[in-house]
Parts: sequence; structure tokens; C-alpha cells
Amino acid sequence: MKALRNNAIFQAMFIGSITGLAGVILFVFILQLPTTTEEAAETIPTVQTPEEQQVQQQYFALQHGVFSNFDSAAQFLGTYPTLNKAAVVKVDEQYFVWSRLDTEKVETALTIVPTGFYKKITIMSSCPNPAEFQLPVTLKDSKMFSLEETEAIDKQQVPKDWTALMTEVSKLSTNPNVVRLHMFINYFESLDCLKVTF
Repeated sequence: MKALRNNAIFQAMFIGSITGLAGVILFVFILQLPTTTEEAAETIPTVQTPEEQQVQQQYFALQHGVFSNFDSAAQFLGTYPTLNKAAVVKVDEQYFVWSRLDTEKVETALTIVPTGFYKKITIMSSCPNPAEFQLPVTLKDSKMFSLEETEAIDKQQVPKDWTALMTEVSKLSTNPNVVRLHMFINYFESLDCLKVTF
């Protein structure tokens, strides 16, 4: 009887331990369920809207000065006849005098008076219109600034006023880097979705 009693106690202890351990595991599992659900909800992938997408390209602007107001920049331009094809560009409440916009540095361009230096800039577009969205890339192609190539330009790849604007800008200069600058400025001033960073 004593042996049977000891065996029963051992069995009860064993079953109790297993039941308790299973209960603890089940309790921990139940506690983890809300956390797992929250994490799953947090990791749901989001789809980028067109407004959040960007196209960007790097350029080099030949800079001759920077001013706190437009009048000072314009007065500086008037002082140097060699800057008759330059322009004033407003970025972040500052007025920059740029004479050309290059895709890479051109050493001979630095000989102009007054002396300048190349400022690395990034042009970014988040425009909803596909042609305007691609402007940072379109401005890289020198063929886009040649009147001889006008007929070959795919009209769907450029803004609708591109050809007419280029015809006017080409009267100022035939240098594609000068034309690029003025084409860029026109769209930069008229499109809020076109940005410049340094």
C-alpha cells in the first residue's frame, strides 16, 4: 500500500508539472498574439503616390555671385557686359548669378570675366505631368537644345511649350549650356514641383 501511495504521489506530481508547464506556455502564447497582430499591421507595405516619387539629376552651374536681393544681383549683371547671357536664379531666399548650366565641368568656361566657379546642384522633379516629371533627365540631353533637332523631338517627352520656348531662348545663344540654363529657369520659376538643392 505504501509503494502504491508513493507511485500515485509521483504520478500526480508529474501530471501536475506537465499541466502547469502547458498552462504557462499557453498563457505566454496568448500574451504574444496582440503584439504579433500590431507588428503585422505596422509592416503593411505602403504604395508610393506620384507626389512622393522623384526624378533627380546632378548639374554644374557656373556661378559669378550670390546676393540677398534681386536688385543687387541685377546691378551686378549690368556691371559686366560679358554676363549679358547670364541670369539671376532665386533659391532659398538667395539670388544667384549663373551664366551656364553644364552636365560636367568645362575648364575653358572659367576664363570668363568676372571669374566664376562651378556650383554643384541637384535638380529634382515630383511633377504629376509625365513630361515635367522627366525634366531633370530631359535637360541632360544637348540634342534637345538644337533647332535642327526640333522635328526629331518626341513631343510627348517634353512639356507642351518646349519647342516654342526653345525657339525664343535660342535667339539669345546657340551654346547648349546657356540654352539649358534659361530653359531650366523658365520651368523652375513656373513649376512648384521642380526643386534645386546644393
